Amino acid sequence: MSLSLARELAYDAFVAIMDQKKKPEKVLAELYATHESAMRRLDRNFIKEIVYGSLRWYAKLFWILQNTAKRDLMQATPEIRAALIAGTYQIYYMDRVPDRAAVNESVEYIRKKGQAQACSFVNGILRQIARRAEYFAKPDKKTKPREYLALQFSHPQWIVDRWARRFKFERMEQMLAANNQPPPFTVRMNSLKIGLEKAAELQDQLLREEKMHSERRPLRSSLRLAKAPPMDAGSLFDQGIFTVQDEASQLIAYLVAPEPGQTIADVCAGPGGKLTHVYELGLEKIRLLAIEKDEGQYQRALETANRLGHTQIEWVLEDFLKWPGAQPLNKILLDAPCTGLGVLRRHPEGKWHKTSDIVNAMAKQQWKMILHALELLPVGGELIYSVCSFESEETEDHMIKLKEEFGDKIEIVSPVPRLPDYFKKYVTRENLFAVYAGNQDDMDGFGAFIIRVQKPLTGGPA
Repeated sequence: MSLSLARELAYDAFVAIMDQKKKPEKVLAELYATHESAMRRLDRNFIKEIVYGSLRWYAKLFWILQNTAKRDLMQATPEIRAALIAGTYQIYYMDRVPDRAAVNESVEYIRKKGQAQACSFVNGILRQIARRAEYFAKPDKKTKPREYLALQFSHPQWIVDRWARRFKFERMEQMLAANNQPPPFTVRMNSLKIGLEKAAELQDQLLREEKMHSERRPLRSSLRLAKAPPMDAGSLFDQGIFTVQDEASQLIAYLVAPEPGQTIADVCAGPGGKLTHVYELGLEKIRLLAIEKDEGQYQRALETANRLGHTQIEWVLEDFLKWPGAQPLNKILLDAPCTGLGVLRRHPEGKWHKTSDIVNAMAKQQWKMILHALELLPVGGELIYSVCSFESEETEDHMIKLKEEFGDKIEIVSPVPRLPDYFKKYVTRENLFAVYAGNQDDMDGFGAFIIRVQKPLTGGPA
């Protein structure tokens, strides 16, 4: 049986992601570009399903394989592991894929990679799994609940242990299960090109021109699409009618609440979702600065802004911690580098690339950036801080520490008046905007708060 290009690219991508620690979106973009003439949209969807599905369920799939093989699979080559993991994922989770195709093409992949001596081993293991003849006992749900959750929902033990200290078992099941589902395809209407009151017209246009079904969301700027829309030249996406952005991320611009005449800096501007939304809410009557140190993120933000027609943005390619600020400066949006543990469904490789050390490391980096932001703000200025995480070290612990360090020199501002009514339920009594995984609105996990400078901060912490 021949090896299809789609499966070969999917397996190659899995190797690059798991063994070379590369980002899935970058790996897939490079592969698609190399084989653009041979890639159909159906092929891309098939590749993405194998890659992201195998990443989401990696630990459980590996456990099944390890029990079946009865040998240390970590001693196998990355290509053999990829063939076994991706092959098993297709057998268990892709109903429309014949088991025979998943087994045979996985074997052919190993042969093509010059490892023919392992073909019989891969063939035997996958055929045995396809028969589903063996049952391997999981950790007991009652006596070893954390071990059970980690295996059943394919999450690293350290993440399960961390969350289990904050959430009950039933809540954990809901959160972990949600992380293993593909995220919904949510888009934000570009209100400078199409009024939000015309959402129904855009839905009709999507259906008529692009055969795309959509549904309205509580957030007026949002539509949820049934699948990824066309993004090629001339599409509604390409025309800048809308951009891709989760609702939780969209809500951050509402916390910024831009007002005419204000100078606002987005100091981690890439990839541009929150930046361009602030621009839209500012109705081109604000001065908006985009500060970003990463060249790739900077370019992505610039491309997004250009596509949306957002031309009046001042761009600064610089490390925020070295940025001297601007005069006058009313607000700083700090969408800080973080663990990303709130968006694992969107970036499932994070479960396997990250370790427990990342939480404290990110919290330290965030604290430095918070202090620098406050140094740049005058009395009355505001810091809007956000992260795509709900870890306490990255959210409420910063709020507590700020009050301890600065006392009445700062005010923690309630996000409630700035949010649309429906989303006010996500604000805690401590004035933290907190969205957890598995929430009822199927949004990404996020944390955010607002700090207003009340008195000069000179003499505060350095």
